[in-house]
Amino acid sequence: MIRLSQQIPLGTGRHRKCYAHPDDAQRCIKVVYHNGDGGDKETRRELKYYAHLSRHLKDWSGIPRYYGTVETDCGTGYVYDVIADFDGKPSVTLTEFAAQCRYEEDTVVLRQLLKKLKRYLRDNRIVTMTLKPQNILCHRISESEVIPVICDNIGESTLIPLATWSKWFCERKQERLWERFIAQPALAVALKKDAPSKDRSTLALSSREA
Repeated sequence: MIRLSQQIPLGTGRHRKCYAHPDDAQRCIKVVYHNGDGGDKETRRELKYYAHLSRHLKDWSGIPRYYGTVETDCGTGYVYDVIADFDGKPSVTLTEFAAQCRYEEDTVVLRQLLKKLKRYLRDNRIVTMTLKPQNILCHRISESEVIPVICDNIGESTLIPLATWSKWFCERKQERLWERFIAQPALAVALKKDAPSKDRSTLALSSREA
């Protein structure tokens, strides 16, 4: 049994806590701590979608891989890739990344990062429940390159998962989620800092432009 109860979590979501894997620095363990508040349902939905991805997804750069379960002193643990930067430091969330934008060159990097994220979602037909900056990690793979990684709210909860199996429904859902995502204060404020008026019309990152 893996002991996690004395560890400080790497992160805490609404239903789950994420811990470093004590035996593997390349992995993390997620544990449900709100079983009665939809936590188990969320995990089942996510694992069902991961089963779908395992059959179809070729590019895993934007989503942590899933490796199965382990027993812990906090309950069943679900093992995933840990997302850490090339220098070993934990990758910051998109919320933190946007908050660090101070100058025009920072917002240029942020816009490029968002374009990468939308392109990844579109090209790989990734379905998410929602898109939130705090659920996206900015994975620095070198001094000059950052890759966005979606670490939560993957999959869909509808009885008939149309967006999972239909490209048309997937694109329509992605567009709706993106409009809400890009308008969230954590991103909207950062994107407008020192942005020339010419650039502001592109901040919505429509599917034609991305």
